[in-house]
Amino acid sequence: MSFAAKAYRRMLYKMVGIQVALITMVIVGAYLLWGIEYSAGLLYGGAVTIFTTLYSGWRFKLDTERADKSAPAMMAGLYRGTLLRFLMVIALLLLGLRYFQLDPAAVILGFVVTQSGYFFGPLTARWGRQ
Repeated sequence: MSFAAKAYRRMLYKMVGIQVALITMVIVGAYLLWGIEYSAGLLYGGAVTIFTTLYSGWRFKLDTERADKSAPAMMAGLYRGTLLRFLMVIALLLLGLRYFQLDPAAVILGFVVTQSGYFFGPLTARWGRQ
């Protein structure tokens, strides 16, 4: 495994760890204040973001390890993966709101809080360095 692949994997896992930490703190606070129903919506919204983050990482790994290594094919794969991620987010959020009948505010809040982990991911690259 190349250095770039190891660094990308470490960054992806660190970002997922940050997302898990953020949503866990919010779920614990919401459980203490509002109960299990609201917390279930937060958990589902956070799980959508974490699942699609891992999916994006997997797609990026596949697209960058292609055998043909042509730039147009790689870019097309990256755009296709991004489009599929957005469609997956919409489908999973609709599933939670319509089928599972979760609280819409909780699902969206869980999604947004966990999505904010993308902002903290690049900041953690400097942690532990002088």
